[in-house]
Amino acid sequence: MSRRMAPGNIAVLWALAGVAALFGSAVFRLGGRGIETIVGGLAPLQWVALTVLTFVMVYGEGVVALQRRWVPKLIERACALRDERFGLQLLAPLYGLSLVGAPAPRLIRAWLGTGAIVTAILIVRSLPDPWRGIVDFAVAAALGWGLVSIARRAPHAFRS
Repeated sequence: MSRRMAPGNIAVLWALAGVAALFGSAVFRLGGRGIETIVGGLAPLQWVALTVLTFVMVYGEGVVALQRRWVPKLIERACALRDERFGLQLLAPLYGLSLVGAPAPRLIRAWLGTGAIVTAILIVRSLPDPWRGIVDFAVAAALGWGLVSIARRAPHAFRS
């Protein structure tokens, strides 16, 4: 006997899948550029920079920021969609990212964070090769860690 998914759970799934797709797209694009840079060859100092930056990004952004703080809030926001109106359920990924439907302080932080990310992207795009590829690889590794964290936590959103 098949059981239909409740509308609230569809919104939860849409929130998590939408955010995961955003992360996956970034990992694919940035990781690809980073791997191309590595395959192209790096000088010893560049290998050190790649190793240190990747470690710092994976631990600082991937583990501490994403896995421990941000992903649990994403799961909490996704679960809250069950009780929200249909319009916000349609915007589930944006809701999960706290870009819509959040209290004003959280909305402000989310939009300022998005602006900071866009600014960082513009700065990194201006870096010469191979430095751009080194940064892209490290960011992709951190986002990959975050993507795995979302995948590992997602089942918790459907247990209650």
